[in-house]
Amino acid sequence: MSLLLVFVTHIPKAMDRFRGSEHGILVATDVAARGLDIPGVRTVVHYQLPHSAEVYVHRSGRTARASTDGCSITLISPNDTSKFAALCKSFSKETFRRFPIELSYMPEIAKRLSLARQLDKSLRRDSQEKANKSWVKQNAESIELDMEDNESEEEQVINHKQKKAHSYHLKRLQKELNMLLSRPLQPKAFSQRFLAGAGVSPLLQHQFEELASQKLGDFKKVGNGERGKLLVIGQDFVEPLQALRNASHEVMDLKESAGKRRNVENLKRKRKEEKKRLHDQRRKQKKRQKAGTE
Repeated sequence: MSLLLVFVTHIPKAMDRFRGSEHGILVATDVAARGLDIPGVRTVVHYQLPHSAEVYVHRSGRTARASTDGCSITLISPNDTSKFAALCKSFSKETFRRFPIELSYMPEIAKRLSLARQLDKSLRRDSQEKANKSWVKQNAESIELDMEDNESEEEQVINHKQKKAHSYHLKRLQKELNMLLSRPLQPKAFSQRFLAGAGVSPLLQHQFEELASQKLGDFKKVGNGERGKLLVIGQDFVEPLQALRNASHEVMDLKESAGKRRNVENLKRKRKEEKKRLHDQRRKQKKRQKAGTE
């Protein structure tokens, strides 16, 4: 299966490449949410919540067009629950289907996410520093002001070493992230000689249960000359829409989730206030003791 990852910088070229790939992935801003003819889109993923219901509708409208099937998936953090509930209030919806998630993948995803965040934070800081230096230099040139470097030789050596160490740190993070991204999230749980040579993963167990629960009629069809479905043990690839159909109808109650979130926030606030009260009480006590000794 081919994979096309396109960042929308040059819209016409990006759209042509996306349309020409059967299994393409288009990473775009809201510029692709409306006014573009993109046939055959099966899934839309909202990585960040839109600021208005209108944008949410236009984004989701990229899929399931012209009487075809499709699904729209929204990624929500605990902090976004209240915002998502307010967004859905305009649709008069209080519940949503939960998308099925394979929790066994999450530890490996967390490793990759942690490295990506460290790398992004460092690159953003470097970019900001360069932008600030460029701004100072441009303004100095505009008023014909000569900028002198007042750093001593020792300071220049120290700065050079720090830049070199920082560059090495970035390269190490990037190398480690690339190595993790090149690996599957869940390695094969069997050796070539023995099926369960390395243990049975949750995915393998689920596949075995599905095979064991198949009806005899499925095997009779294969015996009559019909081709059976190809199954690769230890690997799993399901289209998002099919995964949503196969999953149990687990419903997320937005009001209940928002209520739980408020309870957690209230508990945190009370703990913070209690901590501050005890801190102020100890500080006053120390002041009284100090005044008494004097």
